[in-house]
Parts: sequence; C-alpha cells; structure tokens
Amino acid sequence: MPVTQPEPGPLPQRDIAAPLSDSSDSSHLPPTRISAGARSRAATRARLLESGRRLFGERGLRKVTTHDIARDAGVAAGTFYLHFGDKTELFRELALEAVAALRGRLESAFRGGTDAASAVRAHSEALIDFAADHRELVRILFSHERDAAAVETDVLDMLASSIADNRRQRRAEGTLAQELDPAVLSQAIVGMLARVVAWWVEDPSRASRESVIKTLTRIQLSGTDPRF
Repeated sequence: MPVTQPEPGPLPQRDIAAPLSDSSDSSHLPPTRISAGARSRAATRARLLESGRRLFGERGLRKVTTHDIARDAGVAAGTFYLHFGDKTELFRELALEAVAALRGRLESAFRGGTDAASAVRAHSEALIDFAADHRELVRILFSHERDAAAVETDVLDMLASSIADNRRQRRAEGTLAQELDPAVLSQAIVGMLARVVAWWVEDPSRASRESVIKTLTRIQLSGTDPRF
C-alpha cells in the first residue's frame, strides 16, 4: 500500500519589519568599529577646535569664516556643521572651556589662602597668569566684537559667580563688612578685573606682572586709602 506523503505546510513568513542579518543598524556592528568611528569624530572635532583657536588668535573672530576653519583643519566645509552650528558656537566652546579651567584655578586660590590677603593675592595671580597664557583669547573676548559679546557676558557671569561665593563665605566668617552685598561687590570687581586684564594684555610692557597683581590685590582688600 503506498505511503501518503503529508501536504507541505506554508513556508514561515518573515516579519518585514524585522532587520535582515546583514542590516546596517549600528547596534549590530562590532564594538571596535563603533569606537573607531567615535574616535574619528572626536579627532575631527579636536582639529576644528585647534584651527579655530589659531585662526581666531591671528585674525579675530569677525574676520574668520567657517570655511577658513574647515580648510585649516583639513576637512570639507560641510563637515564643520556636523560639529558646530556656526563659528560663534565653536568660539564659545573654546572660551568657556578655558574659563572653566580658570574658575577652577581661582577657586583653588581662594581655598588655598591662609587668610583673606593671601587668598585675594593668589586670585589675582591666577587671573593674570591666565591672561598671559591665553592672551589672544582674552583679546577677542574683550574686543567689543559683536560676535563675541554674548560669550563675553557668559564669561563675566561665571567669574562673578565664583567671586560672589567667596565673598559670601568671607562675610559669614566676619572678614568682610556686613553692609557689602556679595552679588553687587562681585559685579564691581569683575568689571574692574575685565578692564585691567584687557588693557594689560594689549601691551604687557605697560605695567609689570607684579605691579598689576599688587594693585589689584590692594584695591580688593582695602581700596586706595594709604592709611590701610
């Protein structure tokens, strides 16, 4: 008697929404390939930042274009916009990165002082040394260029916040007159510091480093009255 073969069943249907095994979905790529791509992007971004830093220092913010930065970094013009919206965004990152480092130095200076005088002296030293190390950046920040104005405001607000925190602490400790408002005082100090630093970096021969530091320290501690 012949054996009856079973009717073949329907072939299993593939979910058309499911990815094929050779999908280009990056989640299926080996980790080494993902990290290599990330390293490449980071390296490109670093080159753009370095080119921006150099070109801004040479020409100022207004006279540099995104094409200039891309060309100097050795990348296509369109690649710039994969990392930054415009040149001011790149400049802002450079400025805020540098000033964040400065703020750390200033706060360390305040904490490291054994008394108010040594803390303020250390603060002035850190600020002047920063200006000397980042002369071109400081010149751009305080150049009154329209493109740099918003970044300058952010930088000054950051510095004022750091100074206000220190003055609040000093007032709580009784080493600062109670009638002085730390927020107002910090704005006054930052205005003075910004003007002096901008003036000095334009031509450091105008006054010695030590003279600038001593004067800034003295004004902050006791004003200009010779009796103190």
